Amino acid sequence: MRKSFLIVLLVGMGLNPGFGQAHIDARGLGLCNAYTVSSRGISAIGYNPANLGYTEDLTFSADLFDFKITAFNNFMSLALFNQYFSGDKDGNPFDLETKMQGSDITHKEFLLSELSEDGFAFGLGVSVPIPILNVSLGNYAFTSGVEYYMQNSLPLGLFEMMLEGNQIGKSLDLSVRQDVLMVTNFGFSFAIPFEKYNVGATIKYLAGIGFAGVDSSGGAFNTRAAGLQSDSFYRYTRAIGGNGLAVDLGFNTRKINNWQFGFAINNVIGFINWGKDDNFIAKNIGIIEALVPIRDILQISSDSSEFASSTLYSLDLDRVNVTGALANSDSLFKFKETDVPLSDSLRMNYPAMFRIGGSYQYLEDFIIMADLSAGLDDYYFADRSWRLALGAEWIRFGMVPIRSGMAFGGPYGKEASIGAGVHLIWFDADLALKFLGGMSFATAEGIEFGISFQFKR
Repeated sequence: MRKSFLIVLLVGMGLNPGFGQAHIDARGLGLCNAYTVSSRGISAIGYNPANLGYTEDLTFSADLFDFKITAFNNFMSLALFNQYFSGDKDGNPFDLETKMQGSDITHKEFLLSELSEDGFAFGLGVSVPIPILNVSLGNYAFTSGVEYYMQNSLPLGLFEMMLEGNQIGKSLDLSVRQDVLMVTNFGFSFAIPFEKYNVGATIKYLAGIGFAGVDSSGGAFNTRAAGLQSDSFYRYTRAIGGNGLAVDLGFNTRKINNWQFGFAINNVIGFINWGKDDNFIAKNIGIIEALVPIRDILQISSDSSEFASSTLYSLDLDRVNVTGALANSDSLFKFKETDVPLSDSLRMNYPAMFRIGGSYQYLEDFIIMADLSAGLDDYYFADRSWRLALGAEWIRFGMVPIRSGMAFGGPYGKEASIGAGVHLIWFDADLALKFLGGMSFATAEGIEFGISFQFKR
């Protein structure tokens, strides 16, 4: 397991959470997700199903191709890398022990201060609606998609040891985080239009492909006068195959003097039950593993009756001195593995999101949008921090809309986006790029890219 854990860490280096939910298309991405009231047709499903009620704006839509990928970390930007890790003007390594100009702290102390108490986090998110199986007709829609989410963290104590050494008497926290989630969803959405407002809902079946994660970890590494000490541990739980359900609710107003308002709660009900043998993945495990050895990857027994597993890894050191470390270098830092019994059902709550928004359209020139959102949970793709997003779309030339946006708060702090499209009579193509954790390519700590092709009528 340790080998696969390290592989995930190395492959994911420089990446972090960005996975959200299906059908956040390139137009919404270009508006920095300020899309609660302006999304229409199939694009409304990831934001506000009540927007399906605007059949006068869009009668039919279908995804031809839709793809979104997010990569982010909470520490490293291109500017920071160039400053400290590409050498000085002569190509020599940067001296981290020197003091920063106009400051009493060294560059090494500054770098440590830039790291979160939770350590260096990184991950990857991918959302791909299934082509053809995403269609809206009138105020109804059928959607489907595959979503992948991965997030890991390296402990702050590891970086303190790298930069400052293992100082005697200082305790280094070794808590880690790892989350991997793969889900396929199938949803049915509808909107009920009224004279002055619309209400809508989406009911989704969540077909869990697999998940793995460190659900508890802790302990510390200490250097004492008597020797090295550690009581670090982490419990690694994984499962394949799951059945679940999620429900989205939405509301919006009809236009009031070119103003429009709305709100939505995504996954107000949401859960997945993992590890049973009554789901599609488990029933077809032989066919699936002919293509991808999913149980070997997640280190689950190949016994067909077992679809979940949990292992406790612990590192116990007590007064290990230099002589002992040299004598046992091959086995000293090996983790002890202990199988942990699991309950009959592994139930995972699917994180909920709340959003409220408004928009104003000025003639046929441009639309201004604003969204305020937050997660009702604080794990996977949800974050309880409030996020304010502002977006604008220039529609003066209807065939070539140009859009941009910015956001503050939330998991990334600052975001900026740009996007454009080509809209023909029956076909829309859109492209967008968003910077995460900074307002430019140099200062951003991650990016989000989206492209979509839709048939509309």
